[in-house]
Amino acid sequence: MTDQRNWDMYDYILEAGEAVRNIVKDEDQILKEALDYSGTGDLDQIYIVGSGTSYHAGLAAKRVFEKILKIRTDCEYALEFVDNVELFTRNALVIGISQAGRSSSTIAALDKARMNHLKTIAITAELDHPLKDHADVTIPLAIGPEYAGPKTKGFIGTIATLDLLALNLAVRRKTITENEKQSFIARMLATTDHIPDIADKASEWYKANKKDLIQCRRMIVLGYGPNIGAMKEGTLKLFEAVRYSVTGYETEEFMHGGYHSVNDGTWIISLCFPDYHMERAVRMNQYFTQHRHAHCYCVSSQTINHSDFCYPFADDELFAAMEYVVVLQVLARRMSQDLGIDCNVSEDPDFHRFMGSYTY
Repeated sequence: MTDQRNWDMYDYILEAGEAVRNIVKDEDQILKEALDYSGTGDLDQIYIVGSGTSYHAGLAAKRVFEKILKIRTDCEYALEFVDNVELFTRNALVIGISQAGRSSSTIAALDKARMNHLKTIAITAELDHPLKDHADVTIPLAIGPEYAGPKTKGFIGTIATLDLLALNLAVRRKTITENEKQSFIARMLATTDHIPDIADKASEWYKANKKDLIQCRRMIVLGYGPNIGAMKEGTLKLFEAVRYSVTGYETEEFMHGGYHSVNDGTWIISLCFPDYHMERAVRMNQYFTQHRHAHCYCVSSQTINHSDFCYPFADDELFAAMEYVVVLQVLARRMSQDLGIDCNVSEDPDFHRFMGSYTY
């Protein structure tokens, strides 16, 4: 067994692209049982439920489910699904995700779905843990080991697994052809193959801006459109790693009140996907820099300011979250190192046992 002490969060970031290729290579084996189970009948609603990274991966995959599979898909926090979702269609499918296979809230969500006679699928990397016993079918999250506390490879691997499930269901439902499915997969791989290069460039960018970034004690991450999942997941990675105040907002939502809080002690990172929202996102960063003296950076494929992170992203609206998030993952690791924090190690390994948030 690999010695966990030899591995670092950054190593897993670098492995994510290869993990996606391996999932694609083995998709028939990975998805066969789930496709045989859910590929027949008239699915009319899909719920993706989970917490933290698993929930964020669902948000990132939602576009493929709705645009390609053409089935309404709702992403819910697992406990929100348990407490507040009461109206189900007859042919709904609930996909519960927990990389560790122990999330008590996701288990409860799957149990509720089964009590309401809905189809259930679990996705987990740990097939010997309890989650699989609470769903009709389990899809293995085939990403290999990930020992670091903040999950990075797991986020991207979960998106890829969900996307492939949606694409294969779309072929079975005849909303796309097999050739079209292969084209979408090629687009996904074109996005994820350059993850190691994005990570290296992000490390260089951090070093160039370290003098300013390392002073941060209050960070806001903004995103929109295809990068909502990346924004939320990047916020979580930063929060986990640097262990000070990091909050994330949809860009438009932040304009409705949040802007009052910005001052010269605020650092803002905006994920600027090149669509019709971008001009306002850039303009807002310029406003905060000029009028509030905030420390603002854009992550984009277009050059805006010399201090921004600019990279030739694939900028595919279906898969962009899988590349933009890498910049925030790297920033989380590099900043935590320079702050003297070993984010690979949990602050309290017994926390989930104490809180009952994991089932053992």
